[in-house]
Amino acid sequence: MNMDKQFQQWTIAHQEQSWSMARFLLKDEAEAEDVVQDAFIRLWQHRDTLSEARVKPWLLRVTRNLCLDRLRLERPRADSGPDELAGGEEPLASMQRSREGQVLQAAVMGLDEPYRSLVIMRDVQQHSYEDVAATLELSLPQVKTYLHRARKTLREQLTELRP
Repeated sequence: MNMDKQFQQWTIAHQEQSWSMARFLLKDEAEAEDVVQDAFIRLWQHRDTLSEARVKPWLLRVTRNLCLDRLRLERPRADSGPDELAGGEEPLASMQRSREGQVLQAAVMGLDEPYRSLVIMRDVQQHSYEDVAATLELSLPQVKTYLHRARKTLREQLTELRP
């Protein structure tokens, strides 16, 4: 298959997941669009070296790393709050509207890496354990262990907030 057509198929197949991750991590649609564009430029530059099976984890890893780079540069802004969850999924939209959803999102965003990315990818975006492991370059047991720790931390934080 022609590489241009292959790249177009990859773009269609993975742009929503990449944008959803960027939007969740950055909490800014314009910045998320910039990051995703940068990630797809890098995908174009590496299209000859990637196999079909490696495109999704590679692209999500690049997107995540670009987001983390931006967050490191700008540090938390005083006016930023838990504005949006990932990409237009109905259960997430209803959760966001509730106070509990806002508290949960703030708690997730307060997690250190890689815990934050694990929770976002597995629990919010519902990627498979295998996809999460490949994207974050962790072993499957590491993903399960770190995810357990992240959920435990969230549970403890949320328990402390209850009256």
